[in-house]
Amino acid sequence: MHAQGKIDQTPSKTGLKNFIPPPRPLERSAAWAMFIIILSLAFTGAAHAASRNAPRGITDKQREFASFVDGFLAGVQKERRIPGMAFVAVHNGEILYINAYGVSDMTKGTPADTEHTLFRIGAISQPVTAAAIMQLAERERVGLDENVNLYLRRWKIPELFDNPVTLRHLLTHTAGIDYKELEVASPTSGDERSYADRLSKRFPARYAEPGTFYSSSNMGYALLGAILERYSRLNFNAAIKRHIFQPLGMDSSTFSPSEEEMARVASGYDANGAKTPYEYRYDMPAVGMNTTARDMGRFMIASLSGGAIGRNRILSETYSGSMLRRHFSPHPMINGTGLGYLERPVRGIRTLQRRGNISGFSSFLMLIPEQRFGLFFAANASDIDFSGELAMSVVNRFFPASEDKTERPREGAKTIYTDIQGFYRTNRISRHTAEKAALIFSDQLKAKIENGTVVLSHTRGNAPPTRWYPVAGEDDLFRNEDGGDSSGQYIFFQRGETGRVEALIAGSVDNTYDRLDVHEGFYFQAAMAASFIIAALMSFLGLFVGMAINKGKFPWESGYRSDTELWGISSLFCGVQIVFILGLAVAIFFRGDEFRVFVPYQVKALFVIPLAGGLLLAWLWFRLLAKLLSPDYHWLEKILVMSLAFAEIGYMFFLASWRLLGFMF
Repeated sequence: MHAQGKIDQTPSKTGLKNFIPPPRPLERSAAWAMFIIILSLAFTGAAHAASRNAPRGITDKQREFASFVDGFLAGVQKERRIPGMAFVAVHNGEILYINAYGVSDMTKGTPADTEHTLFRIGAISQPVTAAAIMQLAERERVGLDENVNLYLRRWKIPELFDNPVTLRHLLTHTAGIDYKELEVASPTSGDERSYADRLSKRFPARYAEPGTFYSSSNMGYALLGAILERYSRLNFNAAIKRHIFQPLGMDSSTFSPSEEEMARVASGYDANGAKTPYEYRYDMPAVGMNTTARDMGRFMIASLSGGAIGRNRILSETYSGSMLRRHFSPHPMINGTGLGYLERPVRGIRTLQRRGNISGFSSFLMLIPEQRFGLFFAANASDIDFSGELAMSVVNRFFPASEDKTERPREGAKTIYTDIQGFYRTNRISRHTAEKAALIFSDQLKAKIENGTVVLSHTRGNAPPTRWYPVAGEDDLFRNEDGGDSSGQYIFFQRGETGRVEALIAGSVDNTYDRLDVHEGFYFQAAMAASFIIAALMSFLGLFVGMAINKGKFPWESGYRSDTELWGISSLFCGVQIVFILGLAVAIFFRGDEFRVFVPYQVKALFVIPLAGGLLLAWLWFRLLAKLLSPDYHWLEKILVMSLAFAEIGYMFFLASWRLLGFMF
């Protein structure tokens, strides 16, 4: 075959006749026989290789699987304008299919590939960190159920509850630690590598008894990384490379890229297609891994093959299998968590999943332990999530299973306790710092009892209410009215030691919602915000009208004087609070991305304003009470000012409940 558009300059057959004698019949027969033998051997070898690499159970569908994945991802890439992607699937200890799509850098046009291009995988890093901790447990260097403070030297986790925090709690996100997103990114690679030295200052507060609720905590995994450093006597990246990556042949994977490795990291892009800088993290053991599709294929094979790939083993079958089993769930019908993984049944098949999102990158991992099947996907684009659609499509097409046959309970099968009614908010929240205010306008779930069922509705958005039926013989467990997929067909109201409802879990532990007190409910919060707005408007209007009255501009009010001092103090209080709100909004809009690294001192200085406002409010009440019995001013005016002063007290409680009153960072 010759290149199109070029002149064929090979010698003609006519010219060759003069130099090569024609073959004789015997030679011609021998040549044909040799050709047939070689061709047969080639086909036999290819068939043997194909049968060797083809996964058992879906051997005949290997080509169909590749065609399906390519078509699916091509459609997703086009629809969502994803620059580059990588995909790998494994089955029965071998790679089923692997491919890359698009580019790793849009400016250079560098094609993405499966062995060279490094993608950041966010929270999918956690099963790798968990495997390293399990190695320590297997060697009896640490105990999964021992007090984690036994393994800490430089500082200790405060002992605030009866039970101590253990390694198992950290591995399953049940240590009762606040969620944290501010000041989790480090400014340099050096700061990232020395993250363990800064953990004591950045570790979030504790909020609940360990082992009670699931609450995502990347800093918990950062603490696990620090323990690994202590017992391996290596920095975290070196320890993972020696004990996990090298035995599994994951030669490209790293948590702290060198200069050569950094050149291989794909460029990340945000939702607008703008390139994002590489984000160093203080919670690196939880979200900082960089890897290729090939390497993740090897990790999945080891995870599904009892901790080994070939002759190389990182864990015994017992400890490797333990990572894949359930370690925590508040109820048997609620999908729980393994070690580093979350349960997510798909059409009756138990899968373990993990999604990863970090600046500029999105990823997804799914294992089906019973089928020894796993898949991994990564993209250099932020906030790309089609994991549910991909998982459902793969299971439907290649691992069909019967639907969940659990009988739907009849309406009114059990008495519903009325104390489950109320508002619930995601527990991915910082309860002790100003970061909590990020969820002021967030969605809340409202639960109410209606006709023997529980109706869940959202306070924001257009999602329709859902109706849930009580499960016979079960307290506080409800099933969706239309059955649905087993990954989300149950909700459970979890109670604390006192018997009070503390949380609502919707389908899976990673959908845990805190029960809110009345003053934190959506309508109460909206009423407090609205009352402050009304108080501010009334204060400004009252000051204007009072000044006009005192200047005699209203003839029908001759002889009446307004207490403009009280109106002035109230207006000043509202004014400074509005300055605080606007200043904070402007800071977040223009510099909000910097808060992940460091909250600027100028922004922290804004929090002086609410405190100054508190002094003004105290002065307002002092002057109001001093003039309460004075006959110089009309009693209706005093009542009106007092009502505004009460509204302003409510606003101060509003700020305090969102940790905006004071320097809570």
